[in-house]
Amino acid sequence: MQADFLDFALGAPHLYTFLMTERREYSRRFPDGYHDGAAPAFSEVLTAVREGMRIGHLREGDPIEVALAFTAQTQGLVLLYLAGRIGLGEPEFRELCARSTGRVFDGITTGSTTGSTT
Repeated sequence: MQADFLDFALGAPHLYTFLMTERREYSRRFPDGYHDGAAPAFSEVLTAVREGMRIGHLREGDPIEVALAFTAQTQGLVLLYLAGRIGLGEPEFRELCARSTGRVFDGITTGSTTGSTT
């Protein structure tokens, strides 16, 4: 999922920036605009989060908020990258996004230890 998102965001940076930063009255709003099917791309993440919670791989919690944590960290990194605030080439930036997502995932999995320094 993340690779497809990055392909779009990095391949069409002006469109991505417009879609993510322009305020529009008809835009979806959190939390109501993010329920089942309301935001197709977000729905894929939401479905995966719900399944992870159902089978016990992810900690119980609000699936919409957990999905938002996953998506928002990558969206924010992309905006910083497109603004020239991250001085990496594209392959290294993609690796940074994967590591960042891994850190979020480590924080919400049932096997993680909160506050660990490792």
